[in-house]
Amino acid sequence: MSEAGARAAIEVGLLFHQVYTAATQRLNSALQPLDLTTRHASVMFMIRDGVKTQRDLVARLSTDKTGMVRTVDDLERLGYVTRVPSSTDRRVTILNLTDDGDRALKAVQQQTSTVAGELFTAVDTAELESLRSVLSRMLTGLAPRD
Repeated sequence: MSEAGARAAIEVGLLFHQVYTAATQRLNSALQPLDLTTRHASVMFMIRDGVKTQRDLVARLSTDKTGMVRTVDDLERLGYVTRVPSSTDRRVTILNLTDDGDRALKAVQQQTSTVAGELFTAVDTAELESLRSVLSRMLTGLAPRD
């Protein structure tokens, strides 16, 4: 990579961080009346999409076990998630969204859509599709190597 390319890559990385921080702060503010954070929302979306164990959530979100336990505890306390012992492995509990969790997730989706609309207001659809493609390729390139 050329020096100019390296400089541009660093600047893009810093911009990613700034956008992520601003978006997270806005979404956390929007979710505050629901007593939720972006971390709770991410976990709820993943459970809805089929991730069923805390171990899998930890791996998918690249986070620590202790923080995930706290997040799932919060969601269980709010009545949004249940833990059910696995019928095949006593060491594993299966996570499920409750009916209240489904309703809360719909509210989360509305808030997420609103914040995304604000975040991407200056970006047209073609640019957004290009950005999605670039970010997907970047993630593929960052996948762990065996």
